[in-house]
Amino acid sequence: MSNPDLHLLRVFMAVAESGGFSQAQIALNVSQSTISTQMIDLETRLGMRLCRRGRAGFALTDEGREVFKYAKDLIQDCDEFVGKVNGIRGDLSGELRIATADSLLGNRAFPFETILAELRDAMPAVVLQLSVMDPLEIERLILEQKLHMGLHTFPNHAPGLRYIKMFEEEQTLYCGRGHPLFDSDVTLEASELEEYEYASRSYYGGALRPGKLKPKKNHIHSGNMEGIVAAVLSGRFLGHLPVQCAQTWVDQGRMKPLSTALHSYKATFECVFPIGARMANPQRVLEDVMVKYST
Repeated sequence: MSNPDLHLLRVFMAVAESGGFSQAQIALNVSQSTISTQMIDLETRLGMRLCRRGRAGFALTDEGREVFKYAKDLIQDCDEFVGKVNGIRGDLSGELRIATADSLLGNRAFPFETILAELRDAMPAVVLQLSVMDPLEIERLILEQKLHMGLHTFPNHAPGLRYIKMFEEEQTLYCGRGHPLFDSDVTLEASELEEYEYASRSYYGGALRPGKLKPKKNHIHSGNMEGIVAAVLSGRFLGHLPVQCAQTWVDQGRMKPLSTALHSYKATFECVFPIGARMANPQRVLEDVMVKYST
């Protein structure tokens, strides 16, 4: 196999993982027509049809599913080979794929920008691929060896992964201007607050609500803080937010905290790494830097 063959296999894997040609455009950063041409080239090269596409939708053929499995193993072996050769030379090069929660900037317990500067100085030739993901997706992709590290809240630790506690972030209950509680100075008990509509986190089925507050009405579920912020600013929902995420809106008089001492809770953030995977030199440096900032 030649380099062009490997490139075509990577295109095929992106199409299969994305669920179609149009969905793969973002991941590959090329047009749908280019992807279609490359897929035809690969099918011609292999002498078999890998997928069906048309009005009925996209689906892998039986042969396509087999090729996808073998291509995944091949690409992984190629990446491991590059890492091993670089390790022999002592090189710090290649790529590190990192996924985190959103709205981390401004948290004094986790100086994200300082950590990135340190990683850049320690590994100037390494490309950092940063993504924002929910915790379940992070764990799944690390187990599949598609991510090197994740940072989020992980209340249920998955087997095959190693967790390092990084920091605790206070989650405060807020309401927005226009909400019935915005102009009230009365401190309400949890049972009273539970009657109001609440914007919850969508990961873990929206059930991640530590503390005493157990809202009864969840009409919005969001996997990111921006969605929770928008719900609170609408004046229709209560929602928990980290202080650094809400502070701008509080300063503008569009949001206020409610019963901070009673209804706040602490979320524990952890780094997660794979267990048993052979770590390349950049992965070791990454872990060493994160451990420096752990609690």
